[in-house]
Amino acid sequence: MGSAAQHLDTDYLILGAGAMGMAFADVIIDEDPTARIVIVDRHANPGGHWNDVYPFVRLHQPAEFYGLNSTPLGNGGADLSSGAEIVAYFRRAMDRFLATGRVRFLPMSDYQGDGRIVSLVDPDRVTTVTAMRRVVDGTFSTVTVPSVRPPSYTVDPGVTLIPPNGLARVAHPPQRYVVVGAGKTGMDAILFLLDNDVAPERIQWIVPHDAWLIDRGAMQPGIVLDTVVRMARSLADATNVDDVFLRLERDGVLFRLDTTTLPTKWRCATVDRPELSRLRQVHNIVRMGRVQRIGSTEMVLDGGTIEVAEDSLFIDCSADGLARHDPQPLFSPGRVTLQPVFICQQTFSAALIAHLELLKADDARRNRICVPVPHPQLKEDLPGQLVTSAQNMINCNFAIPVWLRRSRLYLGHHSAPHKYLAGSAKILLMQRRAVAAMNRIRNQPVASLEGSTA
Repeated sequence: MGSAAQHLDTDYLILGAGAMGMAFADVIIDEDPTARIVIVDRHANPGGHWNDVYPFVRLHQPAEFYGLNSTPLGNGGADLSSGAEIVAYFRRAMDRFLATGRVRFLPMSDYQGDGRIVSLVDPDRVTTVTAMRRVVDGTFSTVTVPSVRPPSYTVDPGVTLIPPNGLARVAHPPQRYVVVGAGKTGMDAILFLLDNDVAPERIQWIVPHDAWLIDRGAMQPGIVLDTVVRMARSLADATNVDDVFLRLERDGVLFRLDTTTLPTKWRCATVDRPELSRLRQVHNIVRMGRVQRIGSTEMVLDGGTIEVAEDSLFIDCSADGLARHDPQPLFSPGRVTLQPVFICQQTFSAALIAHLELLKADDARRNRICVPVPHPQLKEDLPGQLVTSAQNMINCNFAIPVWLRRSRLYLGHHSAPHKYLAGSAKILLMQRRAVAAMNRIRNQPVASLEGSTA
């Protein structure tokens, strides 16, 4: 039998000790010395999906823009921290939280609603929590990695299929590696194979849909605000969605794997020029839609059937990663729902939301300052992302200018003062044109965004 049930009173109950939940807690702890927090997670350690990723994963954006507002990640700057480094970083952060005496961490536990938490290792151990201020949902932006779920397609007996985690443990190299999925996980798998001297001719790549890619060189500390200005200008001058992306490609902001193909997807995946060059070494690319079934002799895809080479190892990289959800109000009675409020910047968004939570303001004003920017799926998502992110930035420059400028996670933090002011002013001046362009491209009204400065 497990121990007796316990009850905890707290100010905030945070669901999920992943990157966003931890980033929210970090700001609350540092900016409100009285706040008490309970954090619950199904993992044994903080860090969320980073506990489940493949061993060769690295951060895709500069470390300077990821993690906690209070604490640089690794070497900071342009460093691309490894998955192991990130897990250790969040562990140290949790230890710091616990040392305050104001935080309780309930690992290996399942939140069942209404303040009820049940241990995954001892179902008799039940904890009930009363949150005096808010329940903070850090699980809304669902992150799924291949190692924690079965593939979405049928796999016949006798077929050897592994998640990317298994690549580092391959004991008997196959004649052909078949990478299923064209997202960042699929790209990482391809690069891992090439880095380990697998000939490109032995790699087959199943690319259901091509996606636009961010040039990491344009997202570096000190210059990224200029990149945001270029993105806003490209939208303001564009005639259609494809024109936005083609302008950004010419401007050195975005890439595509195949310059003869117009991508249909946009997922914020980030690579640099050397990585792109190596990815282009793989020529056996199958563009026939999603996989439906993998058999021992054939693979069935949306667009038809292809032969399976003898002695093939399939690597499943098809998990949805960050799934798209309909946006919810950030602030509602008794609840905060963590969501991105700036394009492709989850941890900064969570830190910003925490700071807004501590403002002397009602929820209506908090929700006017920032609205969610759902994680993108399709190229058509970019115009709305850009406009909403820009409006959130404009509103924050009016409402919380000092905090915004000082936030290490903010893309403009490392810009020189004169460049910061100039870049912010350019975005403000271009916003009306960008809104008009989005309306022209999407033919959708955006009255809720235009003129909503707090």
